[in-house]
Amino acid sequence: MTTHPHPSDSTPPTDVQHGSSSRAVRIQRDQVQSALERLITEGNPRIGAQRLVRNAARHGIDLDLVWGILGDPKQNQPAVRQVCMVVPGAGGTGMCFVSSPKQGGVAGSTAQLDAFKAFGSESIQIDEIGASLVAAIEDLPEVAGDRVKIAQMLFEPKNEWFHTICQRASMTCVGTLDYLRMDFGRIRELESAQADWGDGIVVRAIRDLSMETPTSDGSLLARALERSYDRTLDCPELCGMRSMPDVIESHRSTGVFDTSRWWLMLKEGEPVGCCLLTHCPPNESVELVYLGLGPEVQGRGFGKRLLVHALRSLRIKDTVYEVTCAVDRRNSPASNVYLSLGFQRFDARVGYVRPV
Repeated sequence: MTTHPHPSDSTPPTDVQHGSSSRAVRIQRDQVQSALERLITEGNPRIGAQRLVRNAARHGIDLDLVWGILGDPKQNQPAVRQVCMVVPGAGGTGMCFVSSPKQGGVAGSTAQLDAFKAFGSESIQIDEIGASLVAAIEDLPEVAGDRVKIAQMLFEPKNEWFHTICQRASMTCVGTLDYLRMDFGRIRELESAQADWGDGIVVRAIRDLSMETPTSDGSLLARALERSYDRTLDCPELCGMRSMPDVIESHRSTGVFDTSRWWLMLKEGEPVGCCLLTHCPPNESVELVYLGLGPEVQGRGFGKRLLVHALRSLRIKDTVYEVTCAVDRRNSPASNVYLSLGFQRFDARVGYVRPV
């Protein structure tokens, strides 16, 4: 996405009707193509939308989960002015994608006036994008059922207008996520963790995700995750929003799940931490999905040792170039661990969520 300039000071035509008085509606199939064109920001919008429609099912996109503000053809407006599409994901999450304010050329140009005629000023467009997001979230329980329990949005920090639409939709900001990466070859240079962890601590890979009994690995992992949420600095606003099975399923669905890449830390048999890695073949990378410790083992260097142990234990035959992770910018202890290992920041996103 790109930053959009403020509307020009030139006086727009006075006969244009726009604004939030137009109720956002669920887009019908005969207008989905026009709606999706508003989501395409690169290349030819029509071709991109056609490709998206053609491959929707393969990527888990439900074309019935699209909302927007319809245009008035009598005023030469596009069929769909603004749009919000929700894509269901694992663990009851639903990622919201919205259109961006449409701008013409330089201030006062014919192109900018034409853009105003079709879409309205930037403030009007942002208002209508917000209305589309609100309608989507409010309708999701009826339309999507249990498939979407939490609506999410991620956007580049420079696009400040996203804050406006998320706040209008009563979404909660969960912080700014810094995306970090490290050259995969650096793993060989990391100092191997000592075999003896001491203090009654055992570190081992999980065997399965069964929750049949309290001592099943899935149950131990759930308790390790819950312990790690105590006083967490990593998106604390998310705590309690989803059930633990949904959280684990969301982590499991990232990349190619392999139990040998998910590690438990136990102290006297009780789970106190975990490190979850996954292989992402399309990106030729390994992603650190989650790293967390309970209060009883925090501040003693165990987080760094656990991550190094997990990384050095990786056995991947395919080509892998980097290790990636995301960390809440407020979580300086975790960021310091990653940076000390050679990770570098390369991107950032602001996150918002709302239970549906």
